[in-house]
Formats: sequence, C-alpha cells, structure tokens
Amino acid sequence: MAARVENLAPPGNICLSRAAYDQVKGKVAIAVHDWGQQRLKNIAEPVQVFMLDPVGARLPSRAKPGIRSITVAASAILALVTIGGGGAWYLLGGTGVTSRAIQAPNTVAPLRTAPRLSIVVLPFTNMSGDPRQDYFADAVTDSLTTDLSRIQGSFVIARNTAFTYKGRAIEVRQIGRELGVRYALEGSVQRAGDQVRVNAQLIDTETGGYVWSDRFDRPRSNYLELQDDITGRIARMLGLELVVLAARSIELEHQTNPTASDLALQGWAAVFKPTTPETREEARRLFEHALELDPHTLRALTGLSLTLSNLVINGQSTNAAEDLRRADVLSQQAITLDPNSSVAHAQRARVLQAHGRQQEAAEEYRISLQLNGNLPAPTLFLGETLVFTGKSVDAIPLFERAIELSPRDPGLGTWQFEMGRAMILLRRDDDALAWLSKSVATNSRLAYGQLYYAAIMATRGDLSAARAALASAGRLNPNYTTLAKFRATDLSDDPTYVEQRVYVEDALHKAGLPEQ
Repeated sequence: MAARVENLAPPGNICLSRAAYDQVKGKVAIAVHDWGQQRLKNIAEPVQVFMLDPVGARLPSRAKPGIRSITVAASAILALVTIGGGGAWYLLGGTGVTSRAIQAPNTVAPLRTAPRLSIVVLPFTNMSGDPRQDYFADAVTDSLTTDLSRIQGSFVIARNTAFTYKGRAIEVRQIGRELGVRYALEGSVQRAGDQVRVNAQLIDTETGGYVWSDRFDRPRSNYLELQDDITGRIARMLGLELVVLAARSIELEHQTNPTASDLALQGWAAVFKPTTPETREEARRLFEHALELDPHTLRALTGLSLTLSNLVINGQSTNAAEDLRRADVLSQQAITLDPNSSVAHAQRARVLQAHGRQQEAAEEYRISLQLNGNLPAPTLFLGETLVFTGKSVDAIPLFERAIELSPRDPGLGTWQFEMGRAMILLRRDDDALAWLSKSVATNSRLAYGQLYYAAIMATRGDLSAARAALASAGRLNPNYTTLAKFRATDLSDDPTYVEQRVYVEDALHKAGLPEQ
C-alpha cells in the first residue's frame, strides 16, 4: 500500500491513504486535497487518497507566529501516526527499517518556474471502443514524445511518467505544477478499419487555455506521417524548428508489414511495464513474431536486441552466448536501417555493455543522447558505464537527470538501485541505505536490488534483514547464491571498480553468502 500511494505523490509532496489520514485528521492543522478513489496495482479495492497541500499548509495554532513549513507539518503527521496509530505509519511510505532509512533523498529537482520550452505529452485516449487497441494510442503518444524531444532546448517529460496520468481526471494546471512544465499535449485516437483519426490539443498549463488544436485523418499505414504533421505544427507554434535527422523519413517503415508494426508496438508496451521475468518473456515473444513477419521492422529489431541483452546482463539467459550473438546482429541491423535513430544507438550500447566493453558502450550512449537528449534510459545507462569504470562520482548526476526526466517511471526501482549501488561503492552508506530501501520498496522482484540491500543492511549490523534480502535475491536469480557466481555475472574487470566491489563482497559474506 505504501509503495502504491507514494507513486501517486507529485515530486516533493506527500499522499496519504484513507487509513493514514484518519489517524491524523483533526490533530494537525494541514490543508489536504481529496483525490477520491484511486485504483492501485495489486490492491483489490479502490483506495481513497489525500494529498497534502504545500501551498495551503499551516502549522498548529501553538506554533510560533510567522513560521510556515510543510516539512514541520509532515513531520508532525509522521510522529502522530507512528505514536498514535501503532504500525499505521507504514502507510506513509515506510520500509520497515529505521526511521533514517525512510528519509529518501530528493529524486527530482525542486519545483520551479516552468521553462518556456517544457512539455508533457499526456496519454492519448483510445476512442475505438476496443480496449485491445490501447497500445496503438499509446504508440502515438510515444512517438510524439520522441519527436518533441528533438526540439532544440526543449525539456520533455518521459513517457513513463506521463503514463502515470492515464485514465485519471486531473486538471491540467495541476499537472503543470506537479511536473514543472508549461505545456501539455493531449488528444484521442480512433481507429476504424484502415483509417485513423487523431484529435490533438496543446494547452498552456499556466492558464489552462488552449493554444492550438487540430484533427488529422490518415490511412493507418501512414500514421508516421500523421505524427510528423502534429509535431511539426506544435514546433512552429512554439517558434522552433525541429532538429532534422537525415534518415527520419516516412520511407523508413513505408513497406513494413502493418501487422509486424503492431506486434512491435505491443512488444514495447511490455518493455515499459515494471521489470519481471514475465514481462521480459512477453516482450521477447512479441518481437520475435514481428520479425518473423517482417525482418526489417526497426522497432522489433531494437526491442528484441534490448530484451536479449538485458537477459544476459541480469544473468537470466538460458543460453547467454547465443542470446548475445543474436542481440549483436540485431543491433547492427537497426543502425544500418536508421543511422540517426537514438534508440538504435542506445540498444547497440546495451549490447556492448553485455560484452563488458564499457568504454565503447559509453560512446554509443553519448551518440544516442546527442540525437535525443531527453531519453532517460540512455542517460541512466551511460551512468552505469561510468560505475563499471570506477567513476561512480561522475555517474550520480546522470542518474539524477534520468530520474528527473521520468520521476514516476515503472522502471524506477532499477534506477533507484543504480543510485544505491553507486553510493555503496563510494562507501556513502547512509545514502546507499536510503536509495536501496527505496528500490526494494518500489520493486521487490529485482534480484540485484535485494542483493545490494542485503549488503547495506549487513554493513549496518542488521543481519536478520540482510539474510532475508539475501534469500529473496537467491530465489529471484540463482546466480546470486554464491560469491563466485555473483562475480561471474559482473560486467567489468576495471581495477578501480573491482577494488570498490570488494566492500560489497565483504558485506555479502557477512550476510551469509558463501564463497562457493
């Protein structure tokens, strides 16, 4: 419950479930907004959610005059729920560890005046009357997000954070405040046979007024042209020109089998789900099917290359040599098909990482980010290459940037882990504990998150929690059952990194991980 409610909270704010709110209602003078009943993942019944109002926040009347602090009010709530409500404090986002452990670092920059060229593309609504067509509306949203990211000087919220607003009735000015953007693009997609109709509206989040709106009717086979029309018009309205990419043309997928394209889009929808063995297998199956129908489907080439590489990197491939060989071929085919695709270069970099060629991978990630600087995953993985080459200090700003671009990403547990690993390698144990606690709370099925959480808990002397996390890591990934297997899955032999990793190995040994 705590993790699900926490994910609803805008950056820098606090959300409460009804159970938590009932513990403090009438005891702390604090303004709240009732967000109504919210559907939460893996929670059977809707949960009523309340958000603390940072603007209307006020202290109890006994506070000194002139003092006004959301932090003090939030602390008072934590204290009241902890003392008066027994274990009910957990509903505020606690992890079951010490109070210091739940004081997670800021994951995004403080809210600020929205930059002039900042935008979020809200999930387009599927108006086809068939829920199975949701993925197509999502694909239109994805492509528009990517295209708008190519506007020079723009700040575009990543699609995974934007999708946390899907199906929620929230006033657009509130979204602007929460995400720190000036514009929001929203709309709808309706597919009927081979025709696609898209309605799109650009909204100023400061005033709530419509800046521009239009309707587009196109054959389904030309929906890339449709996306380009929308993006081009928005760019002109903002007084900019899109960065021209030589191979960015409709001809790129002009002869692609429409069914193969659909399967590839569904595969990427699976990739964007929280990472589990099941979602990886679903993505692989869909990409494989797409390439059977048309081996030149760019999205399927990059998607399958990514999926296979991640299986190898995470030590979950049943045939690592063959999966890596195929991922290598697919990544090179994708770059040949579109040398200016930021995604293709990012997936090529991931393959190089799986080979342990971290320096070469870093260069490919930099190329990807030169083509599109608003992609959070290549930003994150560029930081990972720095960790593997002993430069964890330099990686931290990249991790912060990735989380800033997509603060509600379904993959956030992995991103929090990356930050936690960098911190423990630098022996910044307090920071490592905060980030790794967040990672485990966000996605308890990440084997590497559980493993490093076991290490940090062992360094803190909590061997009971360390052993429990170690057991979870071993159940999720058999490669995490001995120190020898753990070393074998590593992707770097850089001397500085190996020396830093000894600290983690010693902690895991203390937690009970055997050598052999």
